[in-house]
Amino acid sequence: MSKINKELAQLLVDYGKKMYREGLVTGTGGNISLRVPGENAFLISPSGMPYEEITVDDIVMMDMEGNQIAGKRRPSVEKNMHRMILAMRPEFNAVVHTHSMYATAYACLSKPLPVFLDAMSCVFGGPVRCAEYARIGSVELAENVEKAMRGTNVAFLANHGCIGAGKTIEQAYANVELLELCCKTYLAACSAGIPTLISEEDVRLTREEFVTKYGQKD
Repeated sequence: MSKINKELAQLLVDYGKKMYREGLVTGTGGNISLRVPGENAFLISPSGMPYEEITVDDIVMMDMEGNQIAGKRRPSVEKNMHRMILAMRPEFNAVVHTHSMYATAYACLSKPLPVFLDAMSCVFGGPVRCAEYARIGSVELAENVEKAMRGTNVAFLANHGCIGAGKTIEQAYANVELLELCCKTYLAACSAGIPTLISEEDVRLTREEFVTKYGQKD
């Protein structure tokens, strides 16, 4: 069996606790994964364990063919979803799946979230699509989610929750946090009227500006 990187596993444990404490999941819901640098493998949270009880010894390591190669626990039931995203999107090193209140409420509508905030243009680069419904843990759900995330870094899971990915776990987590805020804002705006949407051209230009000019560059 392969050996789990304790530092990487601790990062996953810490973000699981953060996700729980900040209310993005309840109970044992949701899951997190991290690509293992230099290996065709990833770490993933264990199935059905309270986040406050999870330690590095509970983290599971899997290869990109879906085989468990390290760890004593059963992996998250959504292992195929994480595996498929990491396999198909080499630019991503982390995936975070949550059941946050407003994103989950919007996911129950089974429709895209249109671009109505500049932050969506900057970070998501377009509307947020909703993966078609499939049963929890199924390969079909994994395939639907991978399809919904093509060209972007977040998606809804119909009647279930949302998911975000990023180059780092910090980025993946920030993406699902932003999606939750966007859903909360959109639903609040809808209670007062019809939100004004941003044009496709402005979305494209804003995204280009964000990617090339925002933040500190080396």
